[in-house]
Amino acid sequence: MTKEHVTLKDIARVAGVSTATASLALSGDPRVSVKTRRAVEEVAKRLKYVPNEIGRSLRAKKAETIALIFPNTTHFAFSHPYFVQLLEGITEVLVENSFHLLLSTAPSEADEAAAYDKILRNRRADGIILWPASIRDRNILRIVESGYPVVYLGKWHHDEVITVEREEFGGAYKATEHLIKQGRRKLVMISGPLDYQVSIERVEGFKRALQDHQILFEPWMVVEKDFSMEAGALAGKELLESGHRFDGIFAANDRMAIGAMKALQQAGATIPGDVAVVGCDNIEMATMTSPTLTTIDQPMREIGAIAARKLIALLNQEDVGEKQTVVPSQLIIRESCGAGA
Repeated sequence: MTKEHVTLKDIARVAGVSTATASLALSGDPRVSVKTRRAVEEVAKRLKYVPNEIGRSLRAKKAETIALIFPNTTHFAFSHPYFVQLLEGITEVLVENSFHLLLSTAPSEADEAAAYDKILRNRRADGIILWPASIRDRNILRIVESGYPVVYLGKWHHDEVITVEREEFGGAYKATEHLIKQGRRKLVMISGPLDYQVSIERVEGFKRALQDHQILFEPWMVVEKDFSMEAGALAGKELLESGHRFDGIFAANDRMAIGAMKALQQAGATIPGDVAVVGCDNIEMATMTSPTLTTIDQPMREIGAIAARKLIALLNQEDVGEKQTVVPSQLIIRESCGAGA
């Protein structure tokens, strides 16, 4: 009898039990005695039995799979270094709990709707971890309020939805306040797209820090870009050409901060002498720039792990703990802000 041809019926015959009993024993069903279960498990091990996971999950009406959905944001998600950290946190918990991971992405909102329908209609996943989308994305509301088990990686507008969010407002506040404490009073912010809640929260944190330190906010002080390094460089050039004086920049991610630093340096400005710079995300490249980049660290691995644990608890009908979890950020001080390493 070869490994490829070992079936549940073979296990049952060798162990001297019915096929149903063998199935229950291998699934750990308490209705099977300890003695019988151990005998069946020993036979399965000796014959190198490999269970049919697909068939088992269909019979249990469970996919044993968690979907991680990136709604119409594939470019930003996959090109960003913290995507790997998020995946590591999620997969570590899923492996511990014998779940598989399904990645779902879509290039457009129409494709996104079709992808969601397949998951919801065919139950390709038992639950969903959902990356934030544009606040105008109509599909997000539909999937969050579908009744399907969902953990949303951002802020939601009502308290019944289970969320895990980064400290967006607080992180931006810390970054801006740090620049002010370094004596910088003419501050600007390079934000991400303002149809995303993450960008809105960071801009509000920037504004609040200015307000709390009696610095007047003006609309020109926020330059909206798309989170890329090229956009950061363009923002730096636009700020230099605007005629407005500034001595500090908070960029809503490290890639834009690095792009802006390069543009300023190419124009002859010194960092942090003329302009102090603080980024956000603490990517590895932030330690390799000259000067090294002060930034806000957001623990994406921890965020992924918390989200996965909450979803598995929800699926197991266990207590998920607090429904809304905000994971604190940390200011990482390096050379670009003028405070030293």
